[in-house]
Amino acid sequence: MSKRDLLSPDDLNDEELVNLLELAERMQRRGPRDLLKGRILGLLFRDPSLRTRVSFDVAISQLGGRAIALSSDDAYGVEAMPDAKMDGSAEEHVKDAALALSRYLDVLGLRESARGGSWKEDREDPLLRAYAEHASIPIINLQSHMHHPCQALADAMTMRSKVRELRGRRLTLAWTQDPQAQSVGVPHSLVLVATRLGMDLRIAHPQGFELDDEVLETARGHAARCGGTVEISHDLESACEGADFVYARSWRSIPSYDDPDRERLLKRSLDHWMLTPELIELGNPAWLMQPLPVRRKVSVASEVLDGPWSLIGEQAENRLHLQKALLVFLLGS
Repeated sequence: MSKRDLLSPDDLNDEELVNLLELAERMQRRGPRDLLKGRILGLLFRDPSLRTRVSFDVAISQLGGRAIALSSDDAYGVEAMPDAKMDGSAEEHVKDAALALSRYLDVLGLRESARGGSWKEDREDPLLRAYAEHASIPIINLQSHMHHPCQALADAMTMRSKVRELRGRRLTLAWTQDPQAQSVGVPHSLVLVATRLGMDLRIAHPQGFELDDEVLETARGHAARCGGTVEISHDLESACEGADFVYARSWRSIPSYDDPDRERLLKRSLDHWMLTPELIELGNPAWLMQPLPVRRKVSVASEVLDGPWSLIGEQAENRLHLQKALLVFLLGS
């Protein structure tokens, strides 16, 4: 079996996507089993992580393996450009790091989503893709500039636990206020997964916070093929009407990617982009989803996060089950 990577949800075909969700659901029901006894998972975090780090560590442990987690402080600065003359700050080429790690580990997860260069450069996820190219073991995207597939797949599992058939169900992806510029990785992966499952997707955001054009074009293609729809709205209230699920998430302004001051200026008048009980009740009422961390009373009202609509606990738990299924899938057990 040739090695498989998960860099984007679209690295899975339609059958694999559904099979992975079903496997995660079976693993949730059955509990821990030693399916990956003796296997080693490496976790390389170049950005902060709480849920991703802990859930992957617990996942491989419950499968009989173990994890080794590294931060940027534990690793050399890495050069990703091929044939680069390494006379700068990077001490190691990714080709050599990937070669060595492939001799030690069975699978490697990598997170890097902090702004590096221009959007044109960062949207290519150069470090992640270089590791995938040069490593002989599976590479898992733990959140990059463009995608966060593990979060989106676990979110699909969470929605299926409430409404078994997602085709035709309405999901509102709502941009919410946040003083920091957040990665577009979560919303990008979510729109790809939701449209492949035939959901009717509404994306609500202020002007200037559009998602990547290529991702939206791909999502519209998925929707046309799988029986869903994609709509864009600049009005949060109308976007929440009739929703089955409302997914709150802030993301950075791609048009202002190289100008943080301009993004901060855009956000000054956007404090009303916060999910409140009144907005949730415009749905059926809607289930509230938010991947955490969340700015309480800024992005989402505490009454919503702590209320009967909230699925944030289920979302966090399902990261564990989905990632156990993913590890089993990638390692061929």
